[in-house]
Amino acid sequence: MTTTRLEPQEYFESIDADTERLLTMAGRGLEAEVPRCPGWKVADVVSHVAQVYEHKVRVMADNGWPSPWPPADLVEQAPVSALVDAKSHLFAEFAAHDPGEQTTTFSADDSTIGFWVRRMALEVAIHRHDGETAHDDVTPIPQDLAVDGIDEVLRVMLAGPWWAGRVTTEHPLDAAVAVESGGRRWLSSVSSKSATVAEDESSPAAATISGDPQSVFLWLWGRVGDDRVETSGDPDVAREFRARLAECTG
Repeated sequence: MTTTRLEPQEYFESIDADTERLLTMAGRGLEAEVPRCPGWKVADVVSHVAQVYEHKVRVMADNGWPSPWPPADLVEQAPVSALVDAKSHLFAEFAAHDPGEQTTTFSADDSTIGFWVRRMALEVAIHRHDGETAHDDVTPIPQDLAVDGIDEVLRVMLAGPWWAGRVTTEHPLDAAVAVESGGRRWLSSVSSKSATVAEDESSPAAATISGDPQSVFLWLWGRVGDDRVETSGDPDVAREFRARLAECTG
């Protein structure tokens, strides 16, 4: 089974463009602070994306989780050169596999290379936005990618295999929350030890989050404030829902 929503080429083009955009932001200054990521500068964002790319290269190459991680030479490498190298390695590894090929992932529903193609496209979409905000030069996230990102953060991150095994939540929300954007409606049923997500057009929700796809996508990842989305229903539920998301997205 695959959870991808766009064609692989669309993800590849997004990874390419957004990585280059992040490198452009790096060229404007690595010391600029990232407003929505306290303690992070552009250098941290660039190094993080490089390490994420290299980690997924090893996962796909070895069909397993690399350990220990990260290697010392990667940590010590200059951020920009690390990302340039990592992008090249990532595309070379993608080219060595078919998107439908089986591999190790953290999804219960998708164990294909395509999972990582999608994941890396959405990872760098968020982080190039981080780099852009640091330099006050934000560009749009394409609507189809943003809608896909909403779907991923809810189904893969929120409803991923986290709660039953290794996470004790500080936000034991027990409610249904709807997210509406791009003509779609996701209903998240969240409890202290589980979260399930389904597309549902009519079931009631304690709170509803809505707005244009980019704003909702960024809000779910904590990159914009409540003023960028519309919230109806119980504001405490909406607030706890966002806090719960933060536990599984960082």
